[in-house]
Amino acid sequence: MADALWYWHRFRAMGIAELWHRVVGKAKHIAEPFALGAIKNVRLTQEPADCPSLPSREAAPALLKQTLACDAARLLDGKWSLFGWKEVQVSLPPDWHRDYMRGVSVPVNGKLNHRSLPDGADVRTIWEINRWAEPVRLAMHGWLNDDVDATTRAQSWLADWVGRNPVGEGINWTSALEAGLRLINICWFDAFVSQTADGRSQMGQMQLKLRDAIVPAHVWWTRRHLSYGSSANNHRLGELTGLLMAVKRWPEMESIAGKAEGLWDQIAGCMLAQFAEDGGNREQALHYHLFAFELVLHACRAMNVNSGPVVERLQRAAEFFVRMSHSQDSWDYGDNDDAQIVPLTMRRDKVAAEWCVWMLKETGSGATALNFWLGGSSIQNTKYKIQNRHWWIAKESGMAVIECDGWKVRVDASPLGFGKMAAHGHCDALHVSIWDGEHALVIDPGTGGYYGAEKLRAELASWNAHNGPQPVGGFKTPRRMGTFLWAEHHRQPVARLVDDVVVIEHKLEGLRVKRAVTANKMGVCIEDSASGDEMMSTRWCLAPECRIDEENKKRGEVVIRRENLAWQATFQGDVLNLVTEYGKSSQAFGRQDSCATIYVVSKGSIKMMLQRISNPHVS
Repeated sequence: MADALWYWHRFRAMGIAELWHRVVGKAKHIAEPFALGAIKNVRLTQEPADCPSLPSREAAPALLKQTLACDAARLLDGKWSLFGWKEVQVSLPPDWHRDYMRGVSVPVNGKLNHRSLPDGADVRTIWEINRWAEPVRLAMHGWLNDDVDATTRAQSWLADWVGRNPVGEGINWTSALEAGLRLINICWFDAFVSQTADGRSQMGQMQLKLRDAIVPAHVWWTRRHLSYGSSANNHRLGELTGLLMAVKRWPEMESIAGKAEGLWDQIAGCMLAQFAEDGGNREQALHYHLFAFELVLHACRAMNVNSGPVVERLQRAAEFFVRMSHSQDSWDYGDNDDAQIVPLTMRRDKVAAEWCVWMLKETGSGATALNFWLGGSSIQNTKYKIQNRHWWIAKESGMAVIECDGWKVRVDASPLGFGKMAAHGHCDALHVSIWDGEHALVIDPGTGGYYGAEKLRAELASWNAHNGPQPVGGFKTPRRMGTFLWAEHHRQPVARLVDDVVVIEHKLEGLRVKRAVTANKMGVCIEDSASGDEMMSTRWCLAPECRIDEENKKRGEVVIRRENLAWQATFQGDVLNLVTEYGKSSQAFGRQDSCATIYVVSKGSIKMMLQRISNPHVS
């Protein structure tokens, strides 16, 4: 029954054209073994072009070379990091069909439903190592540190991948996005090897074989299975960017993928549809904002595009991302699967922070690696100042933020997500996230996981996990119909600025809720009210490092402590109940933390005031 309901709502998210496209897609899958003959004997005969363009090795910072050498040693010892935080031991070459986080391998061949794998395996975790970031990282080291052995080891891993993943078969051929991301990474990998090896050397000969085995098949399969219609979100951007880079590096691939100019036009159309004019990404997920940004940046570099509508929109997207992010203690809104595309940053666990520094074109070591690989760009923006004492509002995207006297406060007045599926959105309208200096205090609880953690994912994406006020019985809509499918979307709340106070009004299920947010040197004040005489509840989820003192709870006061610092949360109004409890949060994909939560039930308007008791260091 649950499957039938999912299919019904999934069909409703499609138009007639998309339904027909899906029927054709099924037919393509059936006919694939016969159609493969079209590329069976395709060989790359031309010398690759300069895409991506690599910097001068002589300009490489010593710190980057040292970091790559350390990373290479760990990779060659089988110590790999999943999603920037989970250290796992992998076999070498890796088991390309294994969820190393859960210790589960899936069948290599046969029919697989990637949405429901055996023993709780999550396809996203399997795909993590199949995007080839690790071989690219090893090739970076081999190129910069003259380590031929490391590069040949990386080549042997890719050769093993080809042998164990026949085109169109198994878990690694169930998503065109994954194939597109591999195309992006093989372009970078080939660039490193081409500048390292003589074409007649053993390494050079091996690379020729890898090109022939990987590139035509991936271009053909990606082009054949491009995402379409309601699925054409960041997936289509990744697929088109992979095709574009392959065509720019190997122009003979035009016969399979089409001309670079046509691919670029499609990328530009996707980008302008997915990023609002204020720079926000319509997926309503901050991590996917950066993911899509990087994809379009790779496409711009491939086409040597330095001006025009796409670049202007990317400049606004850079400003939006820097304003909405927190560099020291990041908690994103919406879905976050901690994806990286090309491993260009110095540290895997500091991706967002390094990109923020690069986007701001700031000097210093914060973006040493990105500055080397990407250099300067017209997309970087030095015209705006992030630190300010006034609210910055992106009305179309529905987000507001202020940085004032050490506080950073982010307020959500957004629609649910992009398109009819709103695949990566959460029920976070009216949610407020609060930082004091480098410390997160009130957080957006994260994502948890995808198919392998569906219960946790649904819980963390719900109204109850966020601090927007709601009836005690809870809102019933929107309804999650699947891991990436919502039904009965809510309307976008209305946000306005009144005397340096952000006021948001949200009407849902006949109830009108209003939230006013103020931040200044006195602290952060959040005042909620609702129409009618209904009891309302609010759940304040704190960072996992925080703990709660409950001495004055009966007076509506709670002391929050983190390390040697303290803050007081005071609740004023008709407070019917105030309970401290423990909930769940997830700062990184696949991770689950316990966090202190303040649950408040009230009638009429209620005010929450957060103030410092001890003065933490603020930056």
